[in-house]
Amino acid sequence: MSATFGTPAYGAHGVLATPHYLASLAGADVLRDGGSAVDAAIAANLVLAVVWPNMCGPGGDLFAQVFDDGALFGLNASGRAGAAMTLEAYRARGLDAMPARGPLSVTVPGAVSGWFALHERWGRLDIARLARDAMRHARDGFRVTSFVSEAVRTNLPLLGEHGLGAEVFAPGGRVPGAGDHVTQPELADSLELIATQGPSIMYGGILGQRIADFVAARGGLLTAHDLLAHRVEWVDPLRVSYRGVEVAQLPPNSQGVALLQMLRLLESDDVAAWPEAQRVHELVERKKRAFADRDAFVADPAYGDVPIARMLQAGSVHATGSAAAAAHAADGDTIYLCAADRDGMVVSLIQSLYAAWGSGVHVPGTGITLHNRGWGFNLDAGHTNVLAPGKRPRHTLMPGFALKDGQPWLAFGTRGADGQPQTGLQILTHLLDLRLDLQAAIEAPRWVQAPPGDRFARDALVLESRFGSSVARDLSARGHDVVVSEPLDMIMGTVQLIQVDRERGCYIAATDPRGDGVALAV
Repeated sequence: MSATFGTPAYGAHGVLATPHYLASLAGADVLRDGGSAVDAAIAANLVLAVVWPNMCGPGGDLFAQVFDDGALFGLNASGRAGAAMTLEAYRARGLDAMPARGPLSVTVPGAVSGWFALHERWGRLDIARLARDAMRHARDGFRVTSFVSEAVRTNLPLLGEHGLGAEVFAPGGRVPGAGDHVTQPELADSLELIATQGPSIMYGGILGQRIADFVAARGGLLTAHDLLAHRVEWVDPLRVSYRGVEVAQLPPNSQGVALLQMLRLLESDDVAAWPEAQRVHELVERKKRAFADRDAFVADPAYGDVPIARMLQAGSVHATGSAAAAAHAADGDTIYLCAADRDGMVVSLIQSLYAAWGSGVHVPGTGITLHNRGWGFNLDAGHTNVLAPGKRPRHTLMPGFALKDGQPWLAFGTRGADGQPQTGLQILTHLLDLRLDLQAAIEAPRWVQAPPGDRFARDALVLESRFGSSVARDLSARGHDVVVSEPLDMIMGTVQLIQVDRERGCYIAATDPRGDGVALAV
């Protein structure tokens, strides 16, 4: 299959791929100025906080994998539930499930700590330089894309319910159209404070205090002390072998183990020999098995045993019945980006508000929208992922990495909540089983089962229309609740990839036409 929509970028001195062109430009400029791949990733993430404000920002969480100097490092910068966020406190408010939106869905946002943890270890340029373009786009304004315009339109009631987001993104009630100009001066000020004063401004300083005060005033349970207590965690990535490649994901509380399970369940099969409809069916059935285990067992390992070894050795623990708590259908508004530099450092980074506009809580005076990661918990007493003070929720974020002979081969990832492991599985089988090239692997028609968001029925198998009617009919006959969607549907995620071509001594970067991004080389 040849590339249809886009062209990959080739370069030996550095590349990056992000889901928005302004973020890619900012990261490329940092690489040209001598910054590391981590510097470029941070700069791009900061711009995305401005130009994709429904997706990410200082009010969200962050995970990353970084390969440098012969080793692969994992960073978990997800936040924890506040000390007052007890099961009893939520029950006393008449709740039998975690609220999807509003102040009670807010946990500690970890993204700022993640940026600084990465920068402390691998940064070359100062943070103020990395934040330059983001502050300019926030203060002077940027032109929204149709995607952001639609995100404002469909979430306008939410933005007005829990804070001042509606006044920022739809002043006077007017939703900006594609190409319209939007400014965020308060966010610019907050980014400047973060860049000049460091993470303490968020975790113990004035920004954190403003966030805690506003959340409390709206009935939330997060406090300034909870922010002050926040810490990142460096973790060892989990790894499994698939078709001669070592695929790495971060351990729980990330859901990355679900992708590794699916690969284990496929390792004895000839995926390339299956006709297209059968291939989709077989992958979907393995997804269902892995997700049953995910829903039953994946949680913060500091609060109970997560049977990772059993899950990866056996391929599936076969969780059934009441032990498995069904996953939420969050729409998965997230950014994934990857970057590589001339010295061989490769970064895989993901950052998110979870649902579109997160909790909807837009804190006055800060320009910061807070995530709704608390929704990742449940209120089922005795379940491994039950809400508890100081605990991290089960997390959808999962930056991907793959190595050959101990060296970087692929940085990969996508947005899409529950779709992330499914899209990752399709990308890897496209590359390793079907032998597609990088851009073709991204652009091939995709599917998602039990899709994120509320556009489709919860148990639907959604197919992009490019699969064709015969594939849809075959899958329906196999018992799937098939829905045919658009030729390119953003519900399938927004993939970015960087491949390391050692034979030719260069990087290849590619981005998804389902987003607003570009891949660039320097």
